[in-house]
Amino acid sequence: MESQIGRFQVMALLQAARYYVLTGDLEKSYSFGLNRAIFYAWAKRRGVPVAASRQRLARDVSIEKDEEGKTIVYVGDEAAYLGKNGWFTMGDQDQTPELFEREVKNRIERIMPFEDAWRLAVEYVKSFDKKTLLSQKDFYEKVYLPVRDTFPNLPKKSNKQLSLLSFGSETRDQSPP
Repeated sequence: MESQIGRFQVMALLQAARYYVLTGDLEKSYSFGLNRAIFYAWAKRRGVPVAASRQRLARDVSIEKDEEGKTIVYVGDEAAYLGKNGWFTMGDQDQTPELFEREVKNRIERIMPFEDAWRLAVEYVKSFDKKTLLSQKDFYEKVYLPVRDTFPNLPKKSNKQLSLLSFGSETRDQSPP
């Protein structure tokens, strides 16, 4: 049994929770989370600096078409492509909920029940303001970095330690199906 959730899985989980908190779309949140984790892993290996996809005000989640007619979803100032099947994509590969299950959920379950990790991630992400969630840089620095090596143990916020023990019936509505 592993003792810690890997950084890739933490990034995917938190990004999925971010998308879910902003949109309420559970299945697409899994696709987004996996897509962003793959992107950040690729950027790290290539030495690409993590910067906003484009200079724009981080207003909300929006959908646009690029000059080639490809669909781009903007989560604030961060862009990700949607494939023809409606899932986030990188290259020609869709990041489906099934891939999320294989690459993220199954690996988290080696450490703890995924449902517990999901509830904790959603509650943690909800504790940040919308401006932070809509900023690629702020999300990375303020949400992900503080917990990338410690999740599911989260830092104290407002004199309250977030942990699995702090969950009650108020978080049951974020349970994945």
